[in-house]
Amino acid sequence: MALDDVTDLSFFVQLVEAGGVTVSAGRFGVSPAAVSRRLRRIEERLGVTLIIRNTRHFHLSDAGQLYYDGGLKLVTGAERLEAEIMTSDQLLRGALSIGAPLELGRNKLAPFIAKFGEKHPELLLNLAVASEGSYNFDDYLDIIIRVGLPESPSAIVTKIASTFRVLCASPDYIQKFGAPVTPQDLELHTCLCLRRYKTMEPISQWALESDTHSQVVNVTPKLSSTSAEIIHDWAISGKGIAYKLLWDAQDSLKSGSLVHVLPAYTGEAVSLYAVLPSRDYVKLSVRLLLDELRVYIRDAIQSGDT
Repeated sequence: MALDDVTDLSFFVQLVEAGGVTVSAGRFGVSPAAVSRRLRRIEERLGVTLIIRNTRHFHLSDAGQLYYDGGLKLVTGAERLEAEIMTSDQLLRGALSIGAPLELGRNKLAPFIAKFGEKHPELLLNLAVASEGSYNFDDYLDIIIRVGLPESPSAIVTKIASTFRVLCASPDYIQKFGAPVTPQDLELHTCLCLRRYKTMEPISQWALESDTHSQVVNVTPKLSSTSAEIIHDWAISGKGIAYKLLWDAQDSLKSGSLVHVLPAYTGEAVSLYAVLPSRDYVKLSVRLLLDELRVYIRDAIQSGDT
């Protein structure tokens, strides 16, 4: 493989993870036109269309997905190799502070960070959990793990993994009120809605898609909260139907404390991102944590543990 091919792979992986030409241009420090020109050159060299794009959409073609998946393995492997070489004769020291949403931080990231600390005993780790959007780098965080892209287009972000939302309720609720048979039936049920922290806007438009049908249902929240953990607890206690991220609900679905409602339908796709304070310098401990976190999250999703 020629050197240009390797750099093209790295460029394409970063472009896909940025989610668009404009965001990736800011990350690379070049114009969007320059990013588009390089993408076209790669597509011309390979003789395929990698990204299907217009003014509103940015989707990988089948060939693009194959190129991304293979490129990600190579790029991640190279980054991991460099990190191992750089740390082969030294210990990670100092402090590393991570910000995360409350439910995800408590239930998923805390075990991972504890294991990461065991591997690096000289590293002082701090996990700060709060409602989504209620922390920033003025809080002296080295990295923020968040669900969905941040509002600021200038934020330095990298994608970690993707999941989707599912409808779920407790067995007691289903026994008392029955299960909805169609998405429209949700309008007749008690629904539990998450609210956005800063605007208090409820996430009450629930997108649902099956193999043959997709629609958006506007629900009226009987109970709502800015805390995903509170929504989860309400659902388990039989207060209504929740629209949860799969990785937040999966343990409860496995244990039977929640049941999957309308299982033929999946909700909107949602990605997990890491937000970094600077493009120019990323601490070695942050790079290693991100590298291992990607593997941990993706393995957990594939094995059904997340």
